Amino acid sequence: MANSISASVSRNGVNRRLDVVTIQKLLKERGVDPGPINGLCGSKTIAAIVSFQKGFLRRPDGLIEVGGITWRKLTATQPNKIKVAPRVSVGYWSGDSARWPQDKKLESLDTSFRKKTRAVLKALEERRFQPKIFYGWRSVSVQQKLYEKGRTKVRFSFHNAQKPNGTPNSYAADIIDKRWGWKKEAEMNGFWAALGKEAKKQGLVWGGDWKNFKDVAHIQGRQNSELSLLQ
Repeated sequence: MANSISASVSRNGVNRRLDVVTIQKLLKERGVDPGPINGLCGSKTIAAIVSFQKGFLRRPDGLIEVGGITWRKLTATQPNKIKVAPRVSVGYWSGDSARWPQDKKLESLDTSFRKKTRAVLKALEERRFQPKIFYGWRSVSVQQKLYEKGRTKVRFSFHNAQKPNGTPNSYAADIIDKRWGWKKEAEMNGFWAALGKEAKKQGLVWGGDWKNFKDVAHIQGRQNSELSLLQ
């Protein structure tokens, strides 16, 4: 497969046939269906580009430019011709991450942070709580929606961190008791306090300690000052 494109591919792009074929094949390898590999930049190919971009762009535009960020994400593993297994493909990580099963949410976490999160969950279970991860990794587009609703103060968070190949590598998790969620019963029964205590035992940051924007369900493996290093 060609390791470059000669011009832009998008709804209003140059859309040279060989360039479009290259993009369609790359999208398919990343688990996103662009429709037939026919060199025609139709609605299904544009939708596939947008779907792929939702994992790393706040405002997906369906545009792939020569050397642009979408091109770099698509070809991140191409120099060594490493095929991405379906389990770690972008397609595998698609859909509403809040609805993923618990093992998949854990899998979306950074390896070191995952180990500590497991320890927190186990300790909470031993305290007779029923903890579950509501969010592990989530996409930048979901983060943007939460920001617009006032449910977060940042447009990019530790939840959105990814590996160079575009797969999730979250340094944050939102943990609730599945009986109560964010209802007042969680506080009345001591769940948030227990979550904070067990998280700090593991050396993690607890959002309930924040002064300006308390986030009692939130734990993270890095300090807020390190967020810019992941963008």
